[in-house]
Parts: sequence; C-alpha cells; structure tokens
Amino acid sequence: MASANPTKKFAVIILGGSEPRPDIAKLLPADAVIVAADSGWGNARVLGLTPDVLIGDMDSILPADLAAARRSDATVIEFDADKDATDTELALTHAESIGCTDIVVVSGGGDRLDHVLGVIAALGRESLATCSVTAFIGSARFTVVRAGSPARIDAQVNSLLSIFAVGGPATGVSLHGTKWHLDNATLSPHESRGVSNKVTSSPVVAWVAHGTLIIIQPLALGNP
Repeated sequence: MASANPTKKFAVIILGGSEPRPDIAKLLPADAVIVAADSGWGNARVLGLTPDVLIGDMDSILPADLAAARRSDATVIEFDADKDATDTELALTHAESIGCTDIVVVSGGGDRLDHVLGVIAALGRESLATCSVTAFIGSARFTVVRAGSPARIDAQVNSLLSIFAVGGPATGVSLHGTKWHLDNATLSPHESRGVSNKVTSSPVVAWVAHGTLIIIQPLALGNP
C-alpha cells in the first residue's frame, strides 16, 4: 500500500513479544520507515521487513538479532534499562522526531495484557495529536480519532466495531455507518457503552469535537 500523498511520511513500528500475523505485511505502506522496538527486530524479519531503526533497552532482543542489527545499515539507538518510557513509547517518539505524519504500530498481542494496555495507552498520547495513528494488535485493527479530524474506516458490513474514549471524556462524538449510531454524544473512558457495535455501511465515519477516541475492529484480520 503506497502513499497517495507525497507530503506524508509513514513509519511502521514493529513491537516485540508474540509474533504478528504474517498477513499484516500486505496492509503496511511500502514506503515507510521501519522502526523495530527491541525484539521487534525479529518480528520485523518474520514479516519480511528490514528495519531502518532499532530502538530500545535491548533487554529482550536475541543476541544474534542485535549482532545482525549492528552489522546492518540500521540506526541502533540503545537506552538504559532503568528508564521511565516503554520501548513502544521510545519508538513513537522517534517516529515523531523524524517528521512522520502517519504511524502504524504492529504487535502480535499475546498473553501480556499489561503490555497490550501499555501499547493502547501510548497510541492516544497527546504528542501524537498531529499524526494519523493506527495499529494492528493480534487480529484487531485500532484507529485513533482526534478532535476535529474525522476518521473514515473501511470495514466489512456486519462486522463488529467498538469505540472508546481514552485519556478523559470525549464530547461531541458522532459515529455513522453502524447499527447504533451516535450524534453529539459524550463518552467516558470508564464506561463500556461503545462495545460491540455492528457495521451497516462502509466506510464508517467517526468524529469527536473534544477528546480522543480509539476505534477497535476486533477481528479485522479474521480468524488465524
């Protein structure tokens, strides 16, 4: 999927942990900067990608992969393990710093719910407000919706879709193309009102006047 807008700069961030779905590779922009977060180097190679950047504290990357990264043309940015930011946040910060306007995060998901929640929290960080941010975690697709920037989400009719406020209440929320649509609604990050909606037409259009939303398509990639 190549960029249709030459002013955009894409970054694909590959996280460590469980291997991502191999069919994700065909959904990634072909002209992206590939950033591997720690053991994400190995997961990037599984997807057939060659990272341009390896970043993190290198506590989980295989020694052979780290050696291969150092021999390659990749930029290796190593941090002390005693740090306040996760490797995911470091990778996102790097993508911002090199001017990427569109960021795709890829994770296999796995059993570490704390890691998954950390990734989701990082997607909604305020410093990414000027970026388009999506993620593939396991078989799910995540889309971040910012105030004043409508999102048009391709989705199969009759598929499931959930919408959540993150970081605080979201006001002026509109959602169309679903069985239960919203018009100028308020969503709290502490409620489950937006779970398990059903797509009735595509693209689904979402809008928020104030706050940040994350839209989750839980089986966007289908069953393994």
